[in-house]
Amino acid sequence: MLSSLTIQDFVIVDHLQLEFDSGMSVLSGETGAGKSILIDALSLTLGARSDASQVREGAEKATISAMFDLNEQAKAILEEQGLDTSEGELILRRVIESSGRSKAFVNGTPVPASTLKQLSETLIDIHGQHAFQTLTKPAEQRRMLDAYAQHDALLANVGSAYQALNKARRQLNSAREGQQEKEARLSALQWKLDALDKVAPKPGQWETLSQEHERLSHSAELLTGTQAALNTLSGDEHSMLDQLAEVLGSLTHLSQRDHALADIVKNLGEGEILIREAAYDLGHYLKHSNLDPDSLADVDRQMSEWHDTARKLRVAPELLHEEWEQTRAEIESIETGLDLDQLEKQHHVAQMAYDSAALVLRNSRIKAASRLAKCVTDSMQTLSMQGGRFEVALNECEPSSFGSDDIEFKVAGHPGVTPQPIQKVASGGELARISLAITVNTVEGTPVPTLIFDEVDSGIGGAVAETVGRYLRSLGQGKQVLCVTHLPQVAAQGHHHYQVSKTIDNGFTRSVIQKLGAESRITEVARMLGGQNITSATRTAAQEMINAG
Repeated sequence: MLSSLTIQDFVIVDHLQLEFDSGMSVLSGETGAGKSILIDALSLTLGARSDASQVREGAEKATISAMFDLNEQAKAILEEQGLDTSEGELILRRVIESSGRSKAFVNGTPVPASTLKQLSETLIDIHGQHAFQTLTKPAEQRRMLDAYAQHDALLANVGSAYQALNKARRQLNSAREGQQEKEARLSALQWKLDALDKVAPKPGQWETLSQEHERLSHSAELLTGTQAALNTLSGDEHSMLDQLAEVLGSLTHLSQRDHALADIVKNLGEGEILIREAAYDLGHYLKHSNLDPDSLADVDRQMSEWHDTARKLRVAPELLHEEWEQTRAEIESIETGLDLDQLEKQHHVAQMAYDSAALVLRNSRIKAASRLAKCVTDSMQTLSMQGGRFEVALNECEPSSFGSDDIEFKVAGHPGVTPQPIQKVASGGELARISLAITVNTVEGTPVPTLIFDEVDSGIGGAVAETVGRYLRSLGQGKQVLCVTHLPQVAAQGHHHYQVSKTIDNGFTRSVIQKLGAESRITEVARMLGGQNITSATRTAAQEMINAG
């Protein structure tokens, strides 16, 4: 559930902090006051695309934070991505800079906007004021039916089977086409592979060879320099260690006369140990450095092989290992593709698996379509479409990742009329009502705890508006509902009421949202009923509407 929303310097909002409760919350206000700004801001915290124009004029950045109760689905996503869940709450924050750049945070940790979108699917469903327009699109009709039937798992099975079928089909078709071309390509690849096999390049091997060649090429310099250093430290008659031992012995004796020399003796003693260790390491290096000419000749030979192969194949030496892997992979793919019998068997198995998954989905859709049609038809009777009928038809279509069904919503607006595709027979007002009826009957099964309706009651009024309000209020019994509305009949049904108003201060426009108390709510509903001239009659009517809710 959404518990709070904080907005800073967003569009025409300078600062706003709102607390939300369960049930149905209504947002109302005059046209242009900024009712939908809250929805737009909330959408940004859910991963919507940002724009520099959303930053309030004169501000450096806009910041929106939304706090939610942490549900199990969201918690699983956070834990999968290693994000903190210890506080038991979820804070989504979005920052949009005036330059157009945006940043996203979850519980204070930077995340990509895609993470917000992933979380949004477990938190909120937003139904916009133009939802009825998308209702005429076949893809949306299919989505709504599948959402109503909770077909996520079945759709995942069909999608996976479709991908496997597509892969098998591509491999089979590829094998059937250009057989001679593949054999010629295989011959060319085999020549390349033979050349690469002689070198057998491995990742990082070229860099290792180059470093070893550099070391061996300077073997004389390395040997002379390290031997001279060793002699200076310990090998000469008056080596550094001999001189240091003499100095150390003398100062040790003197330190018995003056204890102030004790720390100096200690430091010299530690220095002697370090020099002895360095001399030992130099001696070990000289014995085991393997700086002989034979080693250089062997490395020279290997580098020549790499250079010759790279020049022959027109590839940089350091990329030979990638060329080797790609060549082997392509040969394996072609050889597999040349086995037509095996590919035909694989395609047949993939086709059967897809047909089986699609059939299970179709059978479930048929049952869900019948249930949804009855529920929406019943709802239409209460939305001034008495005698109307809603149907969901399934027509066979070309297989896809969504199955082999075209979903078609049909409606008859009056009794005795044969249902026709919804886009052909429904007027704008009817579409709005049917869309609401479908939405009300499909969102109850959604797992998200918060539903937002942004002027979905557009184009309706009177008794129908009162019915719409009751529908939304009934949804608020089990879920948190936020509704942006211009209808008093809908506003009166809310458990909570927020008013959006617009002010102009010193030439700057500001949008303000405040939660209404009992008296101010009556005034706002009265304004929605009768306009700016609020009379005692409109206040009485408003009071009665609220009491009836």
